[in-house]
Amino acid sequence: MTRGEIVRQLLADLLDDHQQFREIEAHLSAQRQAVLRFSQPDLEHHTDVLMQHYRQIHQHAQQRIVSLQQLGLSADQQGMTQLLQGLAPAAQQHLLKIWYELPQQLQRCQQANAYNQQLLDMQHSLLVECMPQGDTADWLYHPHE
Repeated sequence: MTRGEIVRQLLADLLDDHQQFREIEAHLSAQRQAVLRFSQPDLEHHTDVLMQHYRQIHQHAQQRIVSLQQLGLSADQQGMTQLLQGLAPAAQQHLLKIWYELPQQLQRCQQANAYNQQLLDMQHSLLVECMPQGDTADWLYHPHE
């Protein structure tokens, strides 16, 4: 890959990550609704889609490290910022804004994910508390009189 191709791929991945995080936020919200509605098929669907997004973002992060190193830049936030600051002013401003928004997007996604996990934990706790100790099959299918 030429230097220009590496830079173009880094920028394309950056824009894609920005969009991926938007989609993750939407799916986390839909996942929360599925939990509240007790909709197992919807919950599974959104979980599967979220896992695809997470894998894609992870792949981009791994590739970003390699690409920055190939360009002779540090494989961290400073290296990416340095790369973006070297772009033409119009692109630079837009892409730096996106680059600086990514941690905020990630934080919102982490908070939404933690909230969803709390809902699942509460549902699990309620189910466990409502079930009798011992053989639940007898309780569920053969009520005691």
